Amino acid sequence: MGIEAPIPISSKMGDTNNVFRRIVTAAEHPHLSIPETEAGRSRKQYNRLVNRSLMFVSVGAAVAIVGLAAYRVYAARKNSSG
Repeated sequence: MGIEAPIPISSKMGDTNNVFRRIVTAAEHPHLSIPETEAGRSRKQYNRLVNRSLMFVSVGAAVAIVGLAAYRVYAARKNSSG
């Protein structure tokens, strides 16, 4: 499920510092502590695909519009000079 392994601690060794650091990290970034399900993973992948597709379509449309505008300027200058 994407959950990190438990933290081994020992009260005898006095290494509780790592536990408190992990607790603070989990409190600062709670979204990283939520396990990811298969449905959530596939939804995220689908949304990423849709966003990339829209970006490519937008860039393609922008290039086409700029190209059309450049051609119209070129055609207007060609007609006015000759």
